[in-house]
Amino acid sequence: MAAGKKLAKQVRLDERAAIIRRKAEIEARNRNIVIAVFAVLILGGGGLLYFLVNPPSFLQGPTQPVVHTAALSIPDEGFSHVADGSPLVHKHQPPSSGNHYGTPLPAGAYPTAQPEGNWIHSLEHGYIVVVYRCSGAECADLNSQVKSIMATLPKEPKFSEVKFVATPYQAMTTKIAVLAWDKEQDMDLMDQGLISAFYTRYVDHGREDLP
Repeated sequence: MAAGKKLAKQVRLDERAAIIRRKAEIEARNRNIVIAVFAVLILGGGGLLYFLVNPPSFLQGPTQPVVHTAALSIPDEGFSHVADGSPLVHKHQPPSSGNHYGTPLPAGAYPTAQPEGNWIHSLEHGYIVVVYRCSGAECADLNSQVKSIMATLPKEPKFSEVKFVATPYQAMTTKIAVLAWDKEQDMDLMDQGLISAFYTRYVDHGREDLP
């Protein structure tokens, strides 16, 4: 009889121990799940923050071309007049000085390439000249852009004129160049701010103080 009671008590103790072990296992499993969830949230949040700060290139959109902001001083190549239509040779392209024709090119944004001998003479009179390398429909687009920019330029004070010329020009490696006599600013797109600033700084700085 005593042995039976002892056995029954041991069974109850074993069952209680088993229950305690199962609870401990469940608590340990739940604790591990919570730790894993927090780890995922922390890592995921860090990854999301990095993604937002450093989005992949395909989500960043097209990058703006690099714009050169420093005007270059170009060595002077002279200023002799030659007969209209004569072949011209210049050491630097695009030229901002050198031999040129006797007639300056009137102000305007020209849709087709104009002779460099004429617009170099315009530079000599203090004009600002924009030349751009293009092909096909791109030429019309760039001409439209530069025409809009020209419309915003102020008249210079000496002669009350907008002394500005723009023309396609293929004999250069840069995409777009803004020129004054012996000065050049290169850029990869029609930047209205840079062109306007260059115009204000260098208009009427040619060799001849003429309209």
